[in-house]
Amino acid sequence: MTQDILTMAKSLLPENFSEDKLNFWAAEVEAYICSFCNTDHIPAGCESLAARMIAAAADGSWNAFALKSVTRGDFSASYDAAEHPGIDDFDRRLTKFRRLSWNQK
Repeated sequence: MTQDILTMAKSLLPENFSEDKLNFWAAEVEAYICSFCNTDHIPAGCESLAARMIAAAADGSWNAFALKSVTRGDFSASYDAAEHPGIDDFDRRLTKFRRLSWNQK
């Protein structure tokens, strides 16, 4: 993870956010991006997206859906997408950075 990406992610989080937690989430996001894109590094042009993913994972909004209503009889729950981007949005934006892998036997 480059220092530029960490600096961008820090700017999206509260000032007193733990450096250890930031580094943990940075490593997790880097592994996710590398796995999703089938690369061994974060692709060029993907740095700001990586920073947003780190901030979303760190502040807990990665899969943010707000509970809209709950009905108790024959249980029902409906969710409203929060204003934070979820994993599907990140995956959609990462798709253009994906690389094919050829397995040769």
